[in-house]
Amino acid sequence: MPRPRFRFSTPLSASILSLALLLAAAAEARVVKLRLVARPALQDLDGDGAPERVWTFNGTTPGPEIRAEVGDTVAVRFINRLPVPSSVHWHGVEVNNFSDGSQVSQNEVLPGGRFRYRFKVTRPGIYWYHPHIKPSNQVWRGLYGPLIVTDDSERTLTQLGVLPRREELVMLTDVTACKAPGENDDATFAADASVPWAGPGSFPGDSSEPTPSRLCETPIDGAGRPLDEPLPAGSIPNILPAETCSGPGQGCRVNMGQWVLTNGRRVAARAGAPADPGALAEGARPLRIRSGEGLRLRLVNAAIARYFRLVLTDADGVQVPLYRVGGEGGLLNRVRREGGGRRGFDTGYRRGEILLSPSDREDVVVVPRGRDGDVLTLWTQAYRHTGMGLAVVPTAPVLHIEIAGSMPPEQVFRIRPKKKLLADRRIDRKIEQLGKQPATGVLLDPERLSTPLPGTDNPTIRLTAPSPSIDDVRGVFDAAAYDDYRDIPHLASSRYARVGELLELEVWNSTSAHHAFHLHGFSFQPLRFERSGRTVFKFRAPEFVDTIDIPSGVTLVFRVRLADRAQPDGTTAGGAIGRWLLHCHILHHAALGMISELVVLPAE
Repeated sequence: MPRPRFRFSTPLSASILSLALLLAAAAEARVVKLRLVARPALQDLDGDGAPERVWTFNGTTPGPEIRAEVGDTVAVRFINRLPVPSSVHWHGVEVNNFSDGSQVSQNEVLPGGRFRYRFKVTRPGIYWYHPHIKPSNQVWRGLYGPLIVTDDSERTLTQLGVLPRREELVMLTDVTACKAPGENDDATFAADASVPWAGPGSFPGDSSEPTPSRLCETPIDGAGRPLDEPLPAGSIPNILPAETCSGPGQGCRVNMGQWVLTNGRRVAARAGAPADPGALAEGARPLRIRSGEGLRLRLVNAAIARYFRLVLTDADGVQVPLYRVGGEGGLLNRVRREGGGRRGFDTGYRRGEILLSPSDREDVVVVPRGRDGDVLTLWTQAYRHTGMGLAVVPTAPVLHIEIAGSMPPEQVFRIRPKKKLLADRRIDRKIEQLGKQPATGVLLDPERLSTPLPGTDNPTIRLTAPSPSIDDVRGVFDAAAYDDYRDIPHLASSRYARVGELLELEVWNSTSAHHAFHLHGFSFQPLRFERSGRTVFKFRAPEFVDTIDIPSGVTLVFRVRLADRAQPDGTTAGGAIGRWLLHCHILHHAALGMISELVVLPAE
């Protein structure tokens, strides 16, 4: 196969360090150190006493929660004790390219191998980590964990009582675990919705591929090749599609798991539905909280394909609003209540609910109220995001909250839409507004580089189908096919730009389904959604994100600054230079080809 002639192997001279990097390097900062071991382990996901065979970081799924503050250096010694190659991608963190963990930034870490990641965290927010070497199987089987970055403004708002002191991480995913051979279900979800974690209702049932019986009785290996024997009980099957798969019904394994997991465990069932909740199943262990006490939930969607449409209802079925205070890029200027229709644009979920597309994170506040012993439930519901409309999943609980006592009237936590957060005059951190600055940077014509390369200077990145692709180009970055990651060829859909530039780019979803667009290495600011050149939704409140759900037929217009950062040594500039993947984070879409790259070149 052809070898590219552009390589990122020579560090830039330290003499060209920017003043900001020099000051940062001179400043005293904490180093957060972690030994992270990927290995198989047994973990009881559903509480029946028979553990499942999962893949873990440090023996648990999710892996350990990493906490850091802006300016800290995170130093991770990764050890791979899996039977397959792996890596660690620090999703959303603006790391140096050498620490991104992708196929085009490092070689595979082979079984028994080790790798050191070292990067500085520069933006507060909710992040997470997961493999990026054939991630569909590995994330599905349990390899994911949270990374939370805080700063002084967050502490100040908590001390002032603007944010609650009570906080919980809610990391969501789904999975299918095998039963004994011959006992696996022929439908992912029962036609009467009588699966253990979903109450009865009008759910129509799902017999679409791949069913648990197919996944477990006719399993595939990590490359999509068939295995000779069915999997034993407790196994987590592979779901990575074969490379020959070209679309639904053509051998693709597209999955919604039978079980919804919260922090690696199934939540106890509850009869009824969000608007008419019934009794809790035996063994439920709700989160206990006082009526009127503020509760901050850091929500993470670690699922490979499932959208979580979340609604909180009380013991009487009355909706309790979920107030958004932040997300992927830290706190917002003001409190927001999301959902509903806005000037002709329908979000597809109701006001006061929260939608998490795959890899999305949201920072929300709730104020549970009720009588002693009342139980509120956070439910996930079906959402219209597929090419066929409604995703076929039943409603399921993801968190139970039990009222235990009451706050004194003068201490009841109060929150409302538009309440000031970073806009508070007592906070000195403001969100940079890229939309109010001239976007002077442009994509480079790859044919006019000193060494011509494959690619395009088209600022519109087009998500294409029926075979998942970008610009009708099936993206393949196969690390296993090359001795060195720097030899992996560029694509006809690759984009090129100079470090330090401020770009305005577009992502046009020309397919019939939603896609969760993710850019590695750089947080970006969404400006607006367009249809046929007409604005249908404007993002009036500035925020930085790294993943955004783009509905069918919609074009996202966004700004991104290709800001430089130090290399792993913490002092040498040029850490932003390199190859950065961009892809749909519905992971089987990326595996099938909806993936490309933004190549950041030196300023000169």
